Amino acid sequence: MSQKKAFAQLRKALDALESADGPRERLSAVRRLRQTAEELEGDLVEEARSAGLRWSDIGELYGTSKQGVQQRFRRRIGKAAE
Repeated sequence: MSQKKAFAQLRKALDALESADGPRERLSAVRRLRQTAEELEGDLVEEARSAGLRWSDIGELYGTSKQGVQQRFRRRIGKAAE
């Protein structure tokens, strides 16, 4: 997903969350917000890796180990490379 499209989807989900009338609608909006944010996050990790950022650098940003971020993101990045 392009970053521009992701930002538009994040804004849409935030707007839906802000205007939601009840708990079901708020929960649905926040779920869409989280899913879009996670997809964008994965894309940005993939972009950072392609730009030469090491797993240990990314782990430091997340306050975890190199292995921790590898477990979280490597499968997704591996799928994108296939």
